[in-house]
Amino acid sequence: MLTDFINVDVDLALYYLVDFSIAVLLLSAMRYLSGLVGNVSATREISLNDNKAFGVSLAGAMLAVSIMLMGVVSGDAGYSLADEAISVVLFGAIGIALMWLTRIVFDRISFPGLSIHDQIMKGNMSASIIDACNMIATAIIIKGAMIWVNGDTKTAIIAVIISFIASQFIMALATLYRVKVYGKRHNGKQLHQAIEDDNTALALRFSAYRIGIAIAVSAAFTVIEYDSDAYITAFMLWFAVALALFILLTLIAVVIRYGVLHKVNVGEEVGEQGNIAVGAIEGSIYIVVGLLLAGLISS
Repeated sequence: MLTDFINVDVDLALYYLVDFSIAVLLLSAMRYLSGLVGNVSATREISLNDNKAFGVSLAGAMLAVSIMLMGVVSGDAGYSLADEAISVVLFGAIGIALMWLTRIVFDRISFPGLSIHDQIMKGNMSASIIDACNMIATAIIIKGAMIWVNGDTKTAIIAVIISFIASQFIMALATLYRVKVYGKRHNGKQLHQAIEDDNTALALRFSAYRIGIAIAVSAAFTVIEYDSDAYITAFMLWFAVALALFILLTLIAVVIRYGVLHKVNVGEEVGEQGNIAVGAIEGSIYIVVGLLLAGLISS
């Protein structure tokens, strides 16, 4: 029969409809939430001020929410439609809150000398690219955590929050590494100053690096078996694997960069000249390595 080839449970069609409807509502609310969080009018910034940076940031937020919602709706169906709806709304709201929280962490810890929001309001495209990709990277990890955890709702929520905190620590390490590398390449100059100067090539490379790490860190969930009765141990093991993958990705990317960008002065081209071609190529290397590592350890 034809239905033997279709891997969809038609009996759960109503559950799928509920999940999809809530996901659409959450995505639709992002425009208004973005304005409320930034204390600005999204409509004014998009249509009247033609703020391209604000538009890129909002688009990134919507992509991030959709990625995160994949983790929310991919689990087993609830015991009832009401239970399913409550679960999706609850985890969806938590995921959105964590993604907005990552913006605060980025401003206060990773780049204390830079206000991403202020730069976006000034139309700084580099800041908007970094902001959008920062939320996307966080969403990738949250999605992985939501698919990974199981058990009662309270334990699952704790597990997602713990994974978020741990992942932010790894992301902060990644930012610190890029700050040190930039300072060494450019005689002590500050990375956040280059972002304020709207160096798009630098923003692309930096953002792609964080997304590549997020892909690798999220893949670490597939290596460790989640146990709701010993989730602390499971998270310690996951964190160790995630940290190892972060280091491995960085080292492998350096090797590939020397091959792909042979005889190209990356520091000069990206940091001084703002060469988008070189920045995009180097950035793509990080994502490629992240995808390869994820494919290898997930197989």
